[in-house]
Amino acid sequence: MFTLTKILSLLVYPLSLGVLVLALSIAAASVGRRGLSWLLAIGAFGLLYVPSTEFGANALMDGLEGRHPAFSPEELPNADAIVVLGGATSGNSRYGRGANYNEAVDRLLVAAELYFAGKAPVILLSGGALPPERTEAEVMADTLKALRVPENALLLETASLTTADNAVLSAELLARAGHRHILLVTSGLHMRRALALFQAQNLQVTAVATDHQIPRYPSAVPGWLPQADHMARSTRAIHEWVGYWVYDISGKL
Repeated sequence: MFTLTKILSLLVYPLSLGVLVLALSIAAASVGRRGLSWLLAIGAFGLLYVPSTEFGANALMDGLEGRHPAFSPEELPNADAIVVLGGATSGNSRYGRGANYNEAVDRLLVAAELYFAGKAPVILLSGGALPPERTEAEVMADTLKALRVPENALLLETASLTTADNAVLSAELLARAGHRHILLVTSGLHMRRALALFQAQNLQVTAVATDHQIPRYPSAVPGWLPQADHMARSTRAIHEWVGYWVYDISGKL
């Protein structure tokens, strides 16, 4: 079911949807439907072009990241535990030593910063994986230990594959340990969905957003030129908007 959901979710992403509409345009042309073919081709162009521009990417992301700016440790309250969500790794590389971290690795750096600032005595790492990959929680634990966070300060939740699982399974671990107030660490883009899910578990949650991706200053490359980075950021934003709506409609929020 998890794999099927991931495959179906591709249909809402600009690249996949644009290619699909372009294929429909070619099919329409092949049966003599030239008007429909042109209309579909224009639609495919828009689906591929707008999200690959700076304006398109920033417009999709601003409503998510703008809700949750970053705070320094001094601005945050003390809590019972720091909770770090998986999503910072891209799986094991063929020729590397282990899992590759992606743009969300800031989550670990911020978690270590909060721990050493004395904001909470425990860090809970939440994230599973499909076999034969090591779980994200285990990979993140290795990195935090390399940053000198003691092993006895780490709690691992290794079964979750979705944000909803993160919230439910983490809440169970936290309840058993007697922790209720948490500092929730995840990407600014992801925080709206994650915060709602953890609050639904009757936890007192302070949002600690990180990995903000909207650039502060304009790029040297004109924003109207399509770029792969813009498309990637748009795709991540669409993933979060759709994920939030799906969880809301399904009653998980």
